[in-house]
Amino acid sequence: MSDTDSFLQEVSEELRRDKLYRNIRKYGWVAILLVFVIVGAATYREYLKSQAKTEAELFGTSIIDALTETNSADRISKLQKIDAPSENSKAIVAMLLSAEATGNATATLEMSDLSDVAESQSIDAHYRDLLNFKILLRSSENLKLEERIKAFDALSKPGNPFRLLAEEQMALIELEMGNTDNAVEKISRILLDAELTSGLRNRATQMLIALGKDPELINE
Repeated sequence: MSDTDSFLQEVSEELRRDKLYRNIRKYGWVAILLVFVIVGAATYREYLKSQAKTEAELFGTSIIDALTETNSADRISKLQKIDAPSENSKAIVAMLLSAEATGNATATLEMSDLSDVAESQSIDAHYRDLLNFKILLRSSENLKLEERIKAFDALSKPGNPFRLLAEEQMALIELEMGNTDNAVEKISRILLDAELTSGLRNRATQMLIALGKDPELINE
């Protein structure tokens, strides 16, 4: 019985081995293909990451090279020649061009560029908010008071990264309308905000002092 069991076990092992080899010959190419796909996908992903890094470095170098020009016209010329690798990069270039704009004709052209980029659905929300904020600041003289109030009020909603800056502009509009008490109230709220930056704190404090208010006592 022992020899019989041993013989049957050897036969079973041999049959399993033959079946395994047949399966390897039949489906082995699937495993090999899977390995190639995995390796290829990983290699392609690394290539894309490397390419994105290279593009970002070239873009940053081009920006620095343009901004180091001493003449504004040369800076504008170099900025206009930059090949932005993404919509967000285009937004950055548009904002830099806007800052360099000189003269009414150039300023109008760059404001148009800002508007075009801001309307793109491909840029990140914070870039769009920043573009809209800059557009409002640059075009305030051409907007009606009601339009400015409505636009800055939209940017002052909770969660907007430029909320406090928009509230600062709302306070300035109140002063423009002669509503000093409302302006003081808005400035006081800004000074109490947890997200207040040092630059905005200094400006708000100076505004209160200019209005004859003591920043140390205004919120008591």
